[in-house]
Amino acid sequence: MCGIAGIAHFDDAPADMTVLRRMAAHLAHRGPDGEGFYAKDGVGFAHRRLAIIDLAGGAQPFVDPESGLALVYNGEVYNYREIRAELGDERFRTDSDTEVVLRAWRRWGMAAIERFRGMFAFALHDPARKKIYLVRDRLGIKPLYYQVTPNGAKFASELGALAAASDPGAVDAEAVSQFLRYGYVPTPLTVYRDVRKLEPGCCLTIDLGSGNVHSERYWQLQPTLRPRPEAEALEELQALLRDIIRLYVRSDVAFGAFLSGGVDSSLVTALMGRELEHPVRTFAIGFDDTQYSELTYAEAAAHHLRTHHRSAVMSGAVSHELLLRLAARFGEPFADSSSLPTWYVSHLAAQEVKMVLSGDGGDELFAGYDSYPDVLRAAERQACRPLFAAMTRVLPRGRIRRFTEVRSLRWETVHHRQRDIFSVQQRQSLTGQRETGDERVWEDATLDPVARCQMQDLNSYLPDDILVKVDRMSMDNSLEVRVPLLDHKLVEFALTLPLELRIRGNGKGQVRKYLLRKAAAPLLPQEFLERRKWGFGIPLARWLKDPLRALVCESLDAGAHDLAPYLDPAAIRRLVRDFYGGQEGRAAQVWLLLALRLWHDAARAAARKAEPALSGAGAPGA
Repeated sequence: MCGIAGIAHFDDAPADMTVLRRMAAHLAHRGPDGEGFYAKDGVGFAHRRLAIIDLAGGAQPFVDPESGLALVYNGEVYNYREIRAELGDERFRTDSDTEVVLRAWRRWGMAAIERFRGMFAFALHDPARKKIYLVRDRLGIKPLYYQVTPNGAKFASELGALAAASDPGAVDAEAVSQFLRYGYVPTPLTVYRDVRKLEPGCCLTIDLGSGNVHSERYWQLQPTLRPRPEAEALEELQALLRDIIRLYVRSDVAFGAFLSGGVDSSLVTALMGRELEHPVRTFAIGFDDTQYSELTYAEAAAHHLRTHHRSAVMSGAVSHELLLRLAARFGEPFADSSSLPTWYVSHLAAQEVKMVLSGDGGDELFAGYDSYPDVLRAAERQACRPLFAAMTRVLPRGRIRRFTEVRSLRWETVHHRQRDIFSVQQRQSLTGQRETGDERVWEDATLDPVARCQMQDLNSYLPDDILVKVDRMSMDNSLEVRVPLLDHKLVEFALTLPLELRIRGNGKGQVRKYLLRKAAAPLLPQEFLERRKWGFGIPLARWLKDPLRALVCESLDAGAHDLAPYLDPAAIRRLVRDFYGGQEGRAAQVWLLLALRLWHDAARAAARKAEPALSGAGAPGA
């Protein structure tokens, strides 16, 4: 697990080592165990290392003396031993997965990626072909940003490292609008018009001779529902889970697990316990408001699974300095408030271990979110929708009208309402720009509505929100987080499951994540399997009203004019005053605007700090 960065000049001008060192310094938190550099033929790579596999021999950048290939790599390929065996008689210099990745590429080219099981983002320079290849893992677990100009290119694990090399350019108004809708900037956009996120499952080829850039998808989500007996599917799932955990606990350092007490994290921890000869170290975070805290469930799970457990309680007394620091880590506006407890639980775990496993991905793959049954009910009511719509138009405002209004919604709208933070009308009020309420979901009409919503979440909400949050908050604490439920073999399996193996029954007896719960049944007590989904939400409204009120008022009321380049200050002030006037339902919107302001302040501070370094010779790749 590491941080990577690089620059390239299309005219073969030497890579500026001062710039590379500056980029590496901005990634030091991702790799506190060492740094390395590479420069050849106008290309420069920088690497910061968090040592997990082959502590002595896994230093990077890694250069193959025979082919000249050079690699900087962030992540883990868990089946590296099996790939190494497949490579046969090749003589290896290290026991690292890094060398296996490079040698596999030398043997099979881009086809090597098909063999990799894990999370990764890497850059490979092939001086003989005068090309750089940028590769991101299938689900987008590890990040990779890039910018290409007529004179060159640069890339990095985080936006802050790119900005350390040169001015990232103008803010993208479309990205700001998307942020208002979702609370994150969806791939491939970034907040900067000329910087892009490499899409999951893609390889970007940069031709250093011509300056041409070509993106190729080597893997994509492909649902192919395959009905079969429940017993057969269950046996396949249980075998897959055992194999995945066997691979994912490979490590040369101490490790543990995040444990919330929910089905996903408890199942991962239980499977780890079967692979290890010692108790699993588990970590949990709770809140001073017991209505939101899962600590009781986490402690019960830890007791049942006999783990070595540590937990802590956080309050809303979060310092302005920490909020600015985390905003800088994201590098662009990011408004998932659960990033705070994710940072705190990562901080707690990092005091004992360098790596943990988490249960992320189970809800997207096996249909665990609250919105999915709502979507199903809306789809079942489709024939009655015109009647409910007509009733809504003639009924006076009140509970009966709200009842008919909800039942008149298309299932696509039901799903988007669960994800959208500002409506299209609210976004127009804030930005002053006309917008459309695009409510398209996955376009394959042969799939059931729940599967189509799952695909939408797997393509956007998961990689652009959940995985961004986990990566940045854990890496700020120099902690690696592995996500076994997102192993691509398990993803491909889950995309074959018919609806009745994802959601079973209806009403109060409805069971979400049906098959995954069945797989967990031999390992966990019934009360764990029957728990309703809790999530990782914080007491947001209460925290905004009390410990964070002064910051909100200073940033968004008195200081609303500072966001004038993006939004209407008067609309911001109205929203904040509505919230403090009693409209608690606007808490998520206030938090989103605060996140935008924190990013704005962090970016401005970073730009001021970088000005002396960036003035003079000009930007690499600019």
